[in-house]
Amino acid sequence: MIRILFSIYVWLLVIIVTITLTPIFLTIWLFTVAFDKRLIVLHYFSNMWGSAFTKLVPGWKVTIIGKEKLDNKAKVIVANHQSQEDILLIYRLGVPFNWISKAEVFKIPFYGWLMYLNGDIKLRRTSKSSIKRMILDAEKVLHQGSTITIFPEGTRSKTDKIGHFKEGAFKIAQDTKVPVVPVAIYGTGNKLIYPNGLFKGKHQVIVKVLDKIPYEQFKDKEIKNFASEVRSLIESEIKVLKEDINE
Repeated sequence: MIRILFSIYVWLLVIIVTITLTPIFLTIWLFTVAFDKRLIVLHYFSNMWGSAFTKLVPGWKVTIIGKEKLDNKAKVIVANHQSQEDILLIYRLGVPFNWISKAEVFKIPFYGWLMYLNGDIKLRRTSKSSIKRMILDAEKVLHQGSTITIFPEGTRSKTDKIGHFKEGAFKIAQDTKVPVVPVAIYGTGNKLIYPNGLFKGKHQVIVKVLDKIPYEQFKDKEIKNFASEVRSLIESEIKVLKEDINE
């Protein structure tokens, strides 16, 4: 019964926040799109919106470590991915960014439509033309001085083990000569929303921003090897975070 009441609260929060903030989002876009080419104002608003859910739900304890390492310069943020909750947690980092996300996400009512206005980048993984388009769009965003964020596993891992990191994000960073910032997320292993519509209850999550990897450190590396190295960095950090939570 408690889980049902808790889930009703979360669903009401989602509905109220969406109804309240969507008109503000559209107004900001309308009045800034002509002169704010990087959509910085809109992205800051999106960060506030996305952060609201994990801040306002009781029992969802989120700890952000290393946020001060991030700046507003161009970079590629890469993070491990186990749950829909990871998406909300990235907004807690507080920096303007564009998602690289699978095309299906853009079909989600309201949120998918707003991603279009936010300048997020769509990817159909089975389409070579879509992959080429994604690379061009990502390079354009980075050349403008903005940040892109991607889950290099390509999809949520169904186990505690981090999946294989695809090379695309790292190739884009190498081609555009921007740094890579790894982010380790621990505590989101279970589903955020269960098939019956109930939300995950009380839990603790830690998000840690690792040290930036400057372009000079990977400019001559094989992309496959570099992606594997970053995966290992995040994997090692998650083991440490797991010990911290279980202490």
